[in-house]
Amino acid sequence: MYKSKDCVSDRIKKIILDRICDGTYGPGQRLVELQIAKEFDISQAPIREALCELEAMRIVETEPFIGTRVRQINNAEWQECLEIRGTLEQFAAEKITDRLKNRIGKLKQIASETLKAAKKHDIQQYGLANMEFHRLIVEASENQTLILVWESLANEVRASATLYATAIDLIRAAQDHLDIVDAFAEGDNRYAGKLLKIHTETMLINTTAQTPV
Repeated sequence: MYKSKDCVSDRIKKIILDRICDGTYGPGQRLVELQIAKEFDISQAPIREALCELEAMRIVETEPFIGTRVRQINNAEWQECLEIRGTLEQFAAEKITDRLKNRIGKLKQIASETLKAAKKHDIQQYGLANMEFHRLIVEASENQTLILVWESLANEVRASATLYATAIDLIRAAQDHLDIVDAFAEGDNRYAGKLLKIHTETMLINTTAQTPV
């Protein structure tokens, strides 16, 4: 089946983002269009489109005569992203009403996946499950503006997560997820929102002294 250039660029964008998030591409590393195109045996056009989209997401940056590099997110930006994301998630939880009622089982399954990954200290798998957990909650708000803003912050947080992983108690964070699920299951969305905010604040406290290299 024919795949459009847009489909190819979307696939490449996801692969590059995943590699940045799991540390394959480190902060400051150059991303050369020609090399990536050769790796996937495709033209440079979809690679260029993927990198442009990642630049719009503030994941990479391009400088004249230097090229495209993985953007280095400093400690202050990380802190700011977490602060805003925590507030957005608390707001989302309070606005969900009963829209998570039929998805509690799915939410608990994802929370369990984060705990399993945390116990193995599998940072990549933890990051993927963690994003899915928080995204499911935010998307249940059905507030498209909130979702859009959250997505822009979430990708920055995820892209920097490996830099701060040693400062975060992943098992404690994963157990927080299970507590949040219990609050939603009991219909106490306001308390679930409070737990989400505390969950983020704990990450802030634990990473305050951590500065990316």
